[in-house]
Amino acid sequence: MIRIFKLFIVLIWLSIASPVFSANNYNLIIMVPDDHARRAMGAYGDSQVLTPNLDQLASHGVRFDNAYAAAPVCSPSRAAMLSGQYPSQVGISDFLMLNENYSNQGMDENALIWPQVLQDNGYETGLIGKWHLGELPKYQPQNRGFNYFVSYNQDLTPFNPLLNVNGTLQKVSGHTSNIFADYAIQFLRKNQNKKFALTIAFREPQVPWNQVPEEDLKAVEHIDPIVPEREGIDQEWLKKITRNNYASIHALDRSIGRILSELDDLGLSENTMVIYIGDHGMLIGHHGYYGRGAVGVISGDEVVGYEGIANLYDEAIKIPFIIRSPALIEPGQVINTPVSNIDIFPSIMSALEIKLPEPLPLMGVDLMPLLNEKEELLPRPIYAQYSMRNFGRSDLRMIKIDNWKLVKRFNLKAKAELTDELYNLEVDPGEQTNLINEVSNKSIYEKLNKLMYSWMKDINDPVLSSAF
Repeated sequence: MIRIFKLFIVLIWLSIASPVFSANNYNLIIMVPDDHARRAMGAYGDSQVLTPNLDQLASHGVRFDNAYAAAPVCSPSRAAMLSGQYPSQVGISDFLMLNENYSNQGMDENALIWPQVLQDNGYETGLIGKWHLGELPKYQPQNRGFNYFVSYNQDLTPFNPLLNVNGTLQKVSGHTSNIFADYAIQFLRKNQNKKFALTIAFREPQVPWNQVPEEDLKAVEHIDPIVPEREGIDQEWLKKITRNNYASIHALDRSIGRILSELDDLGLSENTMVIYIGDHGMLIGHHGYYGRGAVGVISGDEVVGYEGIANLYDEAIKIPFIIRSPALIEPGQVINTPVSNIDIFPSIMSALEIKLPEPLPLMGVDLMPLLNEKEELLPRPIYAQYSMRNFGRSDLRMIKIDNWKLVKRFNLKAKAELTDELYNLEVDPGEQTNLINEVSNKSIYEKLNKLMYSWMKDINDPVLSSAF
């Protein structure tokens, strides 16, 4: 009897000492950088960049090696990540500039996004950082599922910025890397005893890259960056701006380290899913260009025709993507299966065991079975779209399946062999050789072309109505 009593006491103690993790007490932090190229992280193979906190996050979580954004510029990519739909389905084609042409535009207010679902399910929701999905009140964070927000839309000075703090514009002293970390830590401390879902949309590493605290500039001053070698580009200039990019990434990583340390100090790490996902990539000399989905040509030590050329190179469309969730996911995994940022919505719902209020036209897939090693994802095409409107007019659509990638340009009134791009990424990961004219690739081109048109019809792509 005494032995049974002791066992009973031990079981009671264990039940008190060991936290029980379930959908009822699980939290979410999703961190979205601005312009962080997938390649520029130690975990992704860059031995020069300094990203110890992101590298540790990857080692303690799951790293996706073939993650794609649905668009290569910020507003449409972020809209896709939030809605689980492609940008054209929620009314965004290019990034929303702060001018009269875009003053009435924004992400479709009728499109349900996952912060709204979490808010309706009792989560304390917060947004800190970039929103950039519309200026009118109906498009603002407080009307899209956020209880608390410290936000901005597009251009933001890195030092002493003007921020929208819960509806009030105010100038905040300091650098954005420190400011956003401070607000995030305040949010965590205030809501540590509640279910919370915090989105931190960092400014870094957006230009100007050299406008960061002195500690970040000093941290990278010893680095002699390895940069693309291309005729006509000043290599020393390219190294200089790449080093500055590393400084901005260092500021980003430092901020992330502070936030993750606070999670540890508050005892919240075990029951908080942390997602790090880029909005798009960045070309710095790659293919001779500088920029994101819209690029300019580098000539010598300057960019000419600034951001006037649209592209869907992997450097612009592939993104860093890491998930750490100690109670739900086995750490140390590397996933090579191609995924998209449209997969975020269904994956969050699955992880938190939340049922959608109604059937939604989500285009993404639930990644949790893959992460739990319960099943593999069936092979599927990965799609992306970009309708450039700010620096010219260009309509690009992409499909990737297996090792093949097709990019089509619409409305140019030119033959496909003059405008389309076809790459075999297995033998040509740098996309240096366009195989569109190779007769031997005709069948693969026709297959990809057919799948692309089928997808465009399924999503009612507006380009189709003007493509013929």
